[in-house]
Amino acid sequence: MHVSAQDSPPTTALDLTSAFYAAGTLREGAILRVAITERIKTTISNLWFLEVEYGADSSPELPKRLLLKWPVEQSPAPERGEPELIFYRELAPALPSPPMAQCLATAPLTSKQQWLILEDLRSTHTNPPWPDRPTDIEVYEASAVLARLHAGWWEAPELGSTLGTLHTETSLRTMVYGFRDHLPGFFNDLGDNLPPTDRVLLEDVFNSSLAPWLRLLERRALTVIHGDAHPWNFLFSRSGQGIPYLIDWQLWHPDVGPKDLAFMIGLHWDRTARAKLELPLLHFYHQELIGAGVNNYSFDDLFLDYRRCLVRNLTFPIILWAHGDPRESWRHRLDYALAAYRDHDAAELL
Repeated sequence: MHVSAQDSPPTTALDLTSAFYAAGTLREGAILRVAITERIKTTISNLWFLEVEYGADSSPELPKRLLLKWPVEQSPAPERGEPELIFYRELAPALPSPPMAQCLATAPLTSKQQWLILEDLRSTHTNPPWPDRPTDIEVYEASAVLARLHAGWWEAPELGSTLGTLHTETSLRTMVYGFRDHLPGFFNDLGDNLPPTDRVLLEDVFNSSLAPWLRLLERRALTVIHGDAHPWNFLFSRSGQGIPYLIDWQLWHPDVGPKDLAFMIGLHWDRTARAKLELPLLHFYHQELIGAGVNNYSFDDLFLDYRRCLVRNLTFPIILWAHGDPRESWRHRLDYALAAYRDHDAAELL
């Protein structure tokens, strides 16, 4: 995909037309009018929803409802959103839609504002209100999407070269020791709200050999993962039919596929939901991998990697705390992560 020469986020009919021509998505005609229908500012991104009108001679037919997205100042997103633009420029064009939202234009590599324009899917797709869990059917649909995406990049020779960056032992230890350095402040802030047994558990994890993280030094079963596959990054069809979309690719990177499952399940489901769905869903995901051509990864391999990733989930609440996110956004996730760690006897993996 070619990129627009536009630097700042395009919001006028002329600038949008220019961006679409530069991207190759619009080949004839022009955008005549544009209306900004809604502005949303998250902790990471500016989201502007646009409605556009194309000229009668415009070709090909393109969405009239658009999402313009770019990072807020001081965004905690990696490299202020650049990885998501790289994903939509270099990886997404080879993938079907759905599960990929159609990307109509991206900022040039030299742009100060890392913006992109996606189709606005809100009229046909939705997700449950936070913190509600999707329906059981939707959870299986989401897992199928993850399995097919993971299978497509499974042990790809490009991993670490043109597909992301692979960790070294030094980079892994530096990263995890950085989390460990936050523990005193994290404990102090939580005070009596964090039981002594939980403190000891976290200290044991972050002062261990770090084996669950060092697993990433093996190339076996590595793929590209989403990295933030919580239930609200899936958009499910309002009609109840069709493949979900998976959005917000700021955190994609090479890893083991079960990391996305552990993130979705271990950080966001209580014990009741896990008792009902966790193992059946992991078996379903494994069968989807096999159906997509992965034949060198047993269920025992998958389950071991999943348990390792439950250990790694313990970093996430600490990251959110260190970013200054409100306690209500991460405290329950800490409890879910601790419960999953204990239920799966993950201490034996340290």
